[in-house]
Amino acid sequence: MDNQDLQNLYNRVYADGEELFYTTSAFPESLLIHRMGGDWTGLEVLEIGCGEGRLAALMGFSGAHVHAVDYSKEAIALAQDRIRLPNVRFECKDARDVSGQYDRVVLQGVLEHMDDPFGELRRWRDRFLKPGGVLITSSPSFLNPRGYVWMALQLLLDVPMSLSDLHFLCPFDFEEFAEKENMRLTYESCDHDWASGGLTLVDFKKRLTNALRDADLDNTRVDRFLAWLEKAVRFYRPETWSGANVVYRLEVEG
Repeated sequence: MDNQDLQNLYNRVYADGEELFYTTSAFPESLLIHRMGGDWTGLEVLEIGCGEGRLAALMGFSGAHVHAVDYSKEAIALAQDRIRLPNVRFECKDARDVSGQYDRVVLQGVLEHMDDPFGELRRWRDRFLKPGGVLITSSPSFLNPRGYVWMALQLLLDVPMSLSDLHFLCPFDFEEFAEKENMRLTYESCDHDWASGGLTLVDFKKRLTNALRDADLDNTRVDRFLAWLEKAVRFYRPETWSGANVVYRLEVEG
């Protein structure tokens, strides 16, 4: 899926109502990004891929001056209509056309859609971050029962588990990037119920049925598998890094 396809998809998502497209709320992810950002007071923040602007509003209410961009005109129209804070500015723009330098560059659920996620992260760091600035980004992670099933189907059978994700990023990918780029990395996860609990079953009921169908595979046994998975996930022990979404904080060393 190229950028124009993705842009068209998200325009439809926001025009129809994102609650019809997503299985779960992104609010826990936004709260974790906010917490890992520390004190936002007075900071100049660039949010890339702001969607309807909820995270931008959260940072704005915490005292940041936020420039929030998204290339979906539908998303920006909703954000501008719903969120009117003097220190939060929404703009329909590709990140490649943004100028300026910032204390924080924030991305929620964006990198996995990029053709070259870590190349983009490096370019955004070099272009937008002030000295001592911080990158905060989040992506789905697959170090959990939901992820093991997802990646087995994706990598072994080419089952299309996502309509929009180009990459399936995990903490070890960010560890390799941080080491190579001499950056200090901390990370933490959220959405554990989605990764290994009740929401796993809700998500997979919809996702597995559709994905197997789209791959022209038999999807009549999904319920049988989910009945087994419901019992099995009780024996999984979550860790701080094993939620369905992980937030990464990256700082330049020294």
